[in-house]
Amino acid sequence: MSDLRSEILSHDLSNIKISVKNGSAELFELLRDTSIGILTLSTADCVILASEILHTLNKLTTLNLWGTYTGRCDLKLPASLQCISLQEGECSSEWLYSLLITLSSLDHPVDCQQLDFVLQLSEDIRGDEAHTHMSDLRSEILSHDLSNITIIVKNGSAELFELLRDTSIGILKLRTADCASLASEILHTLNRLTKLYLWGTYFGRCDLKLPASLQCISLMKGGCSSEWLCSLLITLSSLDHPVKCELLNVVLQLSEEICGDEAYTQNRTCDLKYCHMTCRILRYQ
Repeated sequence: MSDLRSEILSHDLSNIKISVKNGSAELFELLRDTSIGILTLSTADCVILASEILHTLNKLTTLNLWGTYTGRCDLKLPASLQCISLQEGECSSEWLYSLLITLSSLDHPVDCQQLDFVLQLSEDIRGDEAHTHMSDLRSEILSHDLSNITIIVKNGSAELFELLRDTSIGILKLRTADCASLASEILHTLNRLTKLYLWGTYFGRCDLKLPASLQCISLMKGGCSSEWLCSLLITLSSLDHPVKCELLNVVLQLSEEICGDEAYTQNRTCDLKYCHMTCRILRYQ
């Protein structure tokens, strides 16, 4: 075994993805100190078993998790980690808070993907005790610099975005219009947010309240009405510094609820505003 250990440790395994459903302590000990690149753990039990060796995986870039997690997150993550993806399951506010604090200790940019994860209060915390405990957690996370963290949300909730209120995350990616709607109440509180990425379809007037720190908003894929885009550009013009507005795979379309002469009048007005605002943004770039 000593010879085998020396041999496997001498090989570069960074092109290998290990996916584990029913793991064991012996399996994860075998992986200790190796250079695997991606690790997928399909159950919370696997995560518990792997937690002792995660920090030794010196070339691990991506960690994918499934399962249910409560209590404080005690994962010791390797310095090489670039992305942790919460694929499907549940977690408590305490677990997610402590995960973000752990990620903030990594001295480089890191992605935290929240795909089909449900955020819920830990069952063993109730009433006044819950309020006190969460207040302590809030104070702790607000004292940490999270500006190296990118939060990517697919299926968000009001509770998730309230958890992020007033934090210092650096980049936020919202994969649906529903996520953007839920996040709209707390966006202006993200005091170090520099980039906001949006997917989805948007109509009506843009009511996003953007933080003063924002440097770039990127519409990645979807559609929007002229009214929405015009009001977004007007909102961006109120930021007292250069800001970039990226329109990538976005279809500009007339809002379905506006018809006839009203559509013509409003669309023409928006087009005039759009031309004016585009000039300003291009000048900023």
